[in-house]
Amino acid sequence: MEQTMNKTPKTYRVTFVPIGTLEYEYVIVSDEGEDEAYYQAKHLLQEDIGWDAAKDFDGTVEEN
Repeated sequence: MEQTMNKTPKTYRVTFVPIGTLEYEYVIVSDEGEDEAYYQAKHLLQEDIGWDAAKDFDGTVEEN
């Protein structure tokens, strides 16, 4: 075993960087239109990643 008494602690900087583009996609079934589908999906996103993080995401709606 190594003795740690004479060792000086080191400082490390650890950085996390996203790989590529992070994307969340939700499929919403709604008979109330695009706006309602958007708000339902936005609510799910906020629950999944938190309200603060969700504000950094722009959403688009496409009819399937």
